[in-house]
Order: sequence, then structure tokens, then C-alpha cells
Amino acid sequence: PTPEPPCGLCGAAAAPYTCPRCNRRLCSLRCYRSHGVCAEAFYREQVLQSLKTDGGPPADGDRLAATFRRLRHLREAEDPPGPGGRDLWESLSPAERADFQRLVLSGKAAELLPPWRPWWWRGRRSGKESPGEEDEDDDEETLVGPTPSLPLAVPPLSSFPAPPPSPLLPFQLPNVLYGYAFALSLHGGDETLLPDLPLAALRVSPALAAPRPFASVAEALRAARRAVALAGYPSCPLGDVGTVVAVAELLEGRRGGEDGADVVAALAHLEELLRRGSRVATATTTMTEEERRRLGRARRKCRYLLAWCREAPVGTFAALAGEARRVHGEEAARGRGEL
Repeated sequence: PTPEPPCGLCGAAAAPYTCPRCNRRLCSLRCYRSHGVCAEAFYREQVLQSLKTDGGPPADGDRLAATFRRLRHLREAEDPPGPGGRDLWESLSPAERADFQRLVLSGKAAELLPPWRPWWWRGRRSGKESPGEEDEDDDEETLVGPTPSLPLAVPPLSSFPAPPPSPLLPFQLPNVLYGYAFALSLHGGDETLLPDLPLAALRVSPALAAPRPFASVAEALRAARRAVALAGYPSCPLGDVGTVVAVAELLEGRRGGEDGADVVAALAHLEELLRRGSRVATATTTMTEEERRRLGRARRKCRYLLAWCREAPVGTFAALAGEARRVHGEEAARGRGEL
């Protein structure tokens, strides 16, 4: 019989594995990891293929979160994957399966999704405080689309059938903006992932889902981050603390912009995503009536916050941004990602 070729990396005689991309024979998981360009590209393809072949939104309404949960349990025969998933898993060698499971369990699989940069980073240097920026001098941008348009008309706050705004209302903004930034990041900015993307924002922002007062920016951010864990979502590419930075950046606005303009753009964008998500869910009957009602309430909440932002006292957004930066600074000093 023809002898098997040796390992293409270390030269070992027994090389039972084959790289699915370059067909190089490999002897072990260590050697597979060591030829990292192929390994990273391969895992990226598997994450994306799994998302595309998942078979539609599951009962809990969010395909991406369910995909990551399913990948965590692919090794269990009694929990078979959806359409196309079994062929994908069975095509992996033992080394590839072990490495892929490690990436999923560690949350690093999210890093293999296509690079994404939020629209609010355009035209500004976020430096080392912004996740994903390798160097302050790196001018490369990967933007999903243009800055969302500002709404042409926002009704005055007095037109809403609601009592006068509470002094605690400003603390709703960091919570809602956290849900918005998290959902965009988790889905790679892909606005075709409907209704999953707006549903993620709704689940991560308690202030969107129901009346929920917060006494401080820190409390509002803490509630959002806890909601991520309760919903079973993986860490988004921005990272937990990085999403706090995103909230601060949105509140600060970009250089030369009108005070609060980025907050208004984000709220208007979120309102539109909620509207489109509700329309898709209604057309495909992938959402319960209660979920559709929640999306409707969230849209009205965005519209109310938009009206409030248009009339907010001068300095409101800067003060909120300062508190978000303080929370981020405390976390950076402690060197951990929990609030």
C-alpha cells in the first residue's frame, strides 16, 4: 500500500487529518492551529454557513443567538442541527471539531464574522478606547452603510398623551443605546437579519420592552448587560465594555456635529428597524402576537425619546456621555468586564 504522506507542517510520519482548504496533511490539532490563515478562514466560513442554513428563526425568535447555542451542542447526537448543519459538522475532522467547539465555547467564534465598524466611528479617531482598532494610525474603515438619516419631522413632546417627563428619563437613553449598539454589532450590521436584529435590541434594553426607571447611567448600563446574559446571547464583536464605549460615543457625537445628532440618528434608525422587523414577522408569521405588540411599544418609545431629545436641555448628552466614560474607566482600571 502507498504510505501516507507525512505532516505538512512538522514532518511527523502519521498525518491522519487534511486541511479542508489547502488539502495539506496534518498530524494533530496543534499543527492545524499553527497554519492559522487556513484555520481562521475555515471557521469564519463555518459560522457564516451555519447562520445562512439555519432554517429560519426558531421559536425564541432570534436565529443568531440560537445558532451559537446550537453550535455549542453539536457534539450531542440527541440534539441534531438544522438543515445543512449535519453535513457541515460531519465534514469536520476530530481536530477541526475540537478547535471549533473551543472557539464557540469561548465566545471567540463571533470574532470570525466579517469585520464590522459602526457608522458613528466615521470621521473620528476613537484611539485605543475603541474595540477592534489595532492602532490609532490605522485609517482603514469597514462600514456597513452610511450614517442613518435624521428624521425630517419629530412631533413636539407636548403632542404625546403622557405626563411630563420624569427627571429620571435621561437615564433611559444609555440603556436603549446599549441595546441598539449591541444588536447591530452582534449581527454584523446586517440589516437583512429581520426580525432578529431589532428583537435583540428589544431583549437587551429593558427600557424598550416596558416602563423601567433607572436612577443613574451605571444602573441603566448594568441592566442592559444583565439582559444580554439572561437572553443567552454570545458576546458581540464590540465586547461588553466596548459596547459601553459605543454608548458614550453616540452620546458625545462626532466632531463638528450638532449636539445630540448621533443619538437622534440612532433612535430614528432603531425605530425604522423595529418597524421593518415587525412587518417581516407579520408577513412570515414567525412572531407571536405579544412579540409584535412589544415591537410596536418599542417603536412608540423610540418616537417619544426622539421628541424628548429634540427638546433636551443643553449639556444633557455631554453629561450622560461623561458618566458612561466614567463607568468604562472604572471597568478598565479594574481590568474586568463586569459592572
